[in-house]
This record gives sequence, structure tokens and C-alpha cells, in this order.
Amino acid sequence: MRLNLVFVGKTAFQDMHSAAERYLQRIRHYIPVAVHLVKAERITAATRDDAVRERESHRMLKLVGTQDYLVVWDRKGVHMDSEEFSGLIAGLRDRGTPNVWMVVGGPLGVSRTLTDRADSLLSFSRMTFPHDLARLVVLEQLYRAFTIIRGEPYHK
Repeated sequence: MRLNLVFVGKTAFQDMHSAAERYLQRIRHYIPVAVHLVKAERITAATRDDAVRERESHRMLKLVGTQDYLVVWDRKGVHMDSEEFSGLIAGLRDRGTPNVWMVVGGPLGVSRTLTDRADSLLSFSRMTFPHDLARLVVLEQLYRAFTIIRGEPYHK
């Protein structure tokens, strides 16, 4: 299984970037992982939110193959605890899923087109998080999932 992470734009804070890189290195101990950055739309007072979501989501969808498994993180998604999330990851691995894509939308979220294509729609929380923090949460939870799968002590 290969894991592909899709994020909108670059990280704005160096300390968040450093923490994300640390978790990426840890995850690569368990699975091949690639990070794909799509161009962020400029958001102004005159910009329509749905147009921004559509353009960013279109860029993300162009990366994902029709047979690939797509996980989209969205506020309307399913809430899982860490054990349930690790079960999802283990199930994908055990079924021999070759490519898993995980998408974190930009500041305005993702389009309905993208959520409709998702094989799994997950949510961090009912709260709203900054995009940089959402990236870090996904990476930490992925690392935690792999330690749970392997029975390693990190999760305890």
C-alpha cells in the first residue's frame, strides 16, 4: 500500500512544518508515503467560497486515480477514535489496496464533488481547525494508527 497525502498550499508556520516532517519520517518507517501540495486559491472579499472550493478540489481530484481509495477529511465526516481509524488503515492494507489518498482541504474546505467521490469521509471534530494544524493532526493520527496496528507502545 502507498499513502498519498494531499494538502492545499504550503505550511505557513515553520514550527508546524518541522513537526509535520518529523511525523512524516516516522510514518515512512511503516509505509511509503508521498505528499502532494496543490495550489491554494487566493481568497478575497470578492471571491465566492464555493468557487474556491471547486477549483482547489478539482486540482486534488486530478491526482487521484479512479480505482484509488480516497479519504477526505471534512467537518461533515464520520468521527472515529484512534483505534477505529487504525482499523480502517489496517483493513485497507489487508485488502491489498494499492493507493490510498488522504485529502485535507484548504481554509474553506472541499467541494461537494470531492466529498461525493470520497470512499471515506472523516472528521477531526465538530470544531474548526487551522489548515496547518489539521495537517499535523492527520500525520500524528496516521503515525498513531501504525503504532496501534503493530502493537507498539506509543498509543498507551
